[in-house]
Amino acid sequence: MFKINGIEMSSPTGCTWQLSDLSSDESGRSTRDGSMSKDIIAQKRTLNFTWTMLSWVEASKLANFCKNKGAVVMLTYPDIMSGGYMTGRYMITAEMLTRHILQALLLTLTIKCR
Repeated sequence: MFKINGIEMSSPTGCTWQLSDLSSDESGRSTRDGSMSKDIIAQKRTLNFTWTMLSWVEASKLANFCKNKGAVVMLTYPDIMSGGYMTGRYMITAEMLTRHILQALLLTLTIKCR
């Protein structure tokens, strides 16, 4: 199950997942003894989904979620870290590449947690 703003979408054909730490200004290396400290204030997920061989209708539905730069959506997806489905507020960007073979469309969305 994959949903954007509560609307069920076809499952992506590919996905990459990345977890990044956001550290406070207090993080870094001590000039006194060279020790390292890291004060993590948040962790953010970056998700990259790819859909291939979409119909124009399906591609249009996905592209319309991205029509405003930095659009924020509610995304429901299977999350590897939580071990189940997760719904959260995400900022979404997209690159769309058309392929003219068999009227196929390749759509890559980069979804960043906000």
